[in-house]
Amino acid sequence: MMPSRNTLGMLLALACLGAPAGVRAQNPSSPAAMPGLRVDPLPTPNSGEWSRPASTHRQALFPQATKDGRYWFQFIAPNAQVVQLDIEGKSYQYKKDATGVWNVFVPYQGPGVKYVTVYVDGVPQPEPGTHMYYSNGWKSAIESPAPDEDYYAIKDVPHGDVREHWMKSQVTGTWRRMFVYTPPGYDQSPGTRYPVLYLQHGAGEMEQEWTHSGLANYILDNLIAEGKAVPMIIVMNNGFATRPGEPPAGLRPPVNLATPAGQPLGYQPPPRPDPNAVSAFEEMLVKEVIPDIDRNFRTIPDRQHRAMAGLSMGGGQTWTIGLRHLDTFSHLGMFSGAVFGELKELPEPLKDAATFNRLVPVFFFSSGDTGNDTQIHAWLTHIVDMSKAAGVNAIFFNSPGTKHEWQTWRRSLHEYAPLLFRK
Repeated sequence: MMPSRNTLGMLLALACLGAPAGVRAQNPSSPAAMPGLRVDPLPTPNSGEWSRPASTHRQALFPQATKDGRYWFQFIAPNAQVVQLDIEGKSYQYKKDATGVWNVFVPYQGPGVKYVTVYVDGVPQPEPGTHMYYSNGWKSAIESPAPDEDYYAIKDVPHGDVREHWMKSQVTGTWRRMFVYTPPGYDQSPGTRYPVLYLQHGAGEMEQEWTHSGLANYILDNLIAEGKAVPMIIVMNNGFATRPGEPPAGLRPPVNLATPAGQPLGYQPPPRPDPNAVSAFEEMLVKEVIPDIDRNFRTIPDRQHRAMAGLSMGGGQTWTIGLRHLDTFSHLGMFSGAVFGELKELPEPLKDAATFNRLVPVFFFSSGDTGNDTQIHAWLTHIVDMSKAAGVNAIFFNSPGTKHEWQTWRRSLHEYAPLLFRK
């Protein structure tokens, strides 16, 4: 099933209590606050309540955070009139102190990566103390704590490596970068060969974000150390590919600085759909990337030891490419996969359930169940229900309380990876 132009357009479009008076969230759907913020007088970084989190870069003192996930942001702009903080569509108002420093306190935002933008008299700025992540462009982000979810923490276990690997593509006529995770002990065991997971990002990301935002390497390090996952190589490619002479895939329309009515602060229009993005990437992946990885890494170069998965657009690519290339892949995972609409009938490979189950021991779907993953959740559960009714061994994982976001996809990888290469 090749996605239509309309499908790709939809696909690419995906990509308070406790705060002081005057700093409350303007959006009533903000998460409930954790215990109240002590703000009068202003808390100090050495009060014992606040400390620099890991998402604050080494040359910055702010933002500060509490262990339960409340944040204190500062911004120096003595001549500004209004300073606002946007956290994924929720707006908070800074207050200026006597020295011209602006402060804002925000309640717990829920677990995982949260993108933040500062608006100074209406002009968007990066939050100066945070690290930058790629999500439809470079954005500042904080890491909000996740109680009882330490599977992506850096633990005292053997760690693998993430390598930057380049390949000259004849399909695109360009050099292509990919990131390759090799499991713990790879260099110390030159006689060992490994299965491979090809793991794709979504329409808003690039090839580095599965280890940068998604922390896929730590997830696998921990699973392998616990004996829950088979040691494997993970290959992460840029999912946008075009042939020479074609318009580049994933381009955005010209920037409109005005925020459309009804859109959250910081809204950006989605990238232009490109009907050739999947087909060029498919050819490059199957004909060039996989042979290149098999030449340059110690893989087990057969379909039984090759999996594919992806988030959002990458999930749609997995659905399309994986089902067309069952001679290449044996395990498929669609995380919030861009497989749009209620199917009237299953694709051809799924109609022979016995053969499909033999060829594909893991046929995995997942999504969040809130926000902008709600409709995807409905579409994917419909596919799973149809598949099961036909005798196909489909699996669905629900990520409770999360939307189209990295916490959904971290959880999905954590559930998917232990299933791979067991048969």
